[in-house]
Amino acid sequence: MRTTFSLLKSRASASSSRWIARQQKDPYVKSRLSSIGNNRTSYNENTSGYPSYRSRSSFKLLSLAQKHPSILDAGRIKVVVDLGAAPGGWTQVASHLLHRNGRQRIDDGLKAKIFALDILDMEAIPNVEVIRGDFLSEQVRNTLQMKIGTLKNTDPLTDPSFLDQVEGTRWECGVDTVLSDMMAPMSGNRLRNVQLSLQLCAAATIFARATLKCAREGEEVKKIGNKRIWPGGNLVIKFFAHPDMDEFRSTELDPWFSKVVVEKPKESRAESSEAYWVCLGFKGDPATR
Repeated sequence: MRTTFSLLKSRASASSSRWIARQQKDPYVKSRLSSIGNNRTSYNENTSGYPSYRSRSSFKLLSLAQKHPSILDAGRIKVVVDLGAAPGGWTQVASHLLHRNGRQRIDDGLKAKIFALDILDMEAIPNVEVIRGDFLSEQVRNTLQMKIGTLKNTDPLTDPSFLDQVEGTRWECGVDTVLSDMMAPMSGNRLRNVQLSLQLCAAATIFARATLKCAREGEEVKKIGNKRIWPGGNLVIKFFAHPDMDEFRSTELDPWFSKVVVEKPKESRAESSEAYWVCLGFKGDPATR
């Protein structure tokens, strides 16, 4: 028994040592920890000019927004919803990019609204409204309805397996960008992990279909520099690579958006199978077009 315990302790110590060494070398962990001040609710900037971000994943969204500026374009985006937002790293990025230096940067003078949704508590972030609850629940839906726009009846969503209360409804005044960096607790079983990830992707997709702004008929793609801006809302979702995910994209994302691309930001660790779908230009239900 003593020999077995010593062996387990040795293995655990080796694993812990590798984790600590990796963290110490990670430039994004260093950048997060080098922020000025220890107050997590403050908006102090570190020497890189970024706020004191709460999570390493913040830098992934910064990278995605740099490559696809339309998802958090300060001159165009009016409503952003971050799903499963706690502890708030992605929400901080949205607030930073849309309200940098407190300037009003929306073209028509309206201040961008940012909503952070989670069943967990989350500390306050400037220019962000935190709504605690299940983002597919009727209560949270109604809260957003009052703050963003009114509902109108449309054809039901194509996937009735997730919470019937969101079926057949869409916001008339919709969301510009839905963000989802959600990840289910890892179980040690790869198949189970993929299933959980797929469920989260499906839930975020259903929420997005019910709330995103839909491109109007006749709206054209705009070109700014070498970047194209598709009319309609955007969706960014984390997923873990698996053949089932490819099928989900082809049936549940590609027909609904003008462009869907797979991105693995440089800030994502090479050994991780995580990646992101960046879905641009929501077109609405393909069955009704």
